[in-house]
Amino acid sequence: MEDSLALCASAFVRNKGKNVFTENDILMGLSMDLRWMTYSEAKATLSAMMSENLFEKSGDMYRANFSNNGIDVPVAYKPSRTLIEEVLASKNKSAPKPEPRPEPAVKEEVPAPEKPVPKDMMPELMNIAVDNGIDRREFMMQSNAIQRKLGIFIEVAALYVLRDNGIDVTELADKVYESVKLK
Repeated sequence: MEDSLALCASAFVRNKGKNVFTENDILMGLSMDLRWMTYSEAKATLSAMMSENLFEKSGDMYRANFSNNGIDVPVAYKPSRTLIEEVLASKNKSAPKPEPRPEPAVKEEVPAPEKPVPKDMMPELMNIAVDNGIDRREFMMQSNAIQRKLGIFIEVAALYVLRDNGIDVTELADKVYESVKLK
């Protein structure tokens, strides 16, 4: 798995054209920009890359801990589903297992049905922006500018605008990813 993780990290660094990133740059880059995986899978992948010493953390920044010169990255590289599943499996193995608790005598809870992800997340993202004091027109102008500049979906651009304005987008990232997948 090390070679595949190194290839994935190298492809990411080469694609971005720099070797120093914030955690959010890496997570959003792997999931939203490159569309290689979901946001939660990107978290697990970053964790695995850190454990393999592919990135070095200094404060809030992550620096690539390898040279891209010796790694041959295919032109249209995308990490295999197998790699992502291996990363998730190794994360689950290393997670401490909780001690078994005795089950209560009465267990008749019905889990709440999951709310389906809407195909268009922009109204929800707009409401979050307005609730956090961002002007609607300014929010849309910034989102459209990022969309044009990066060639990404408007919902993803809106996440960047929210993030750049200090709003935690962790909860929204997976929803937006699922929404974008439907398009």
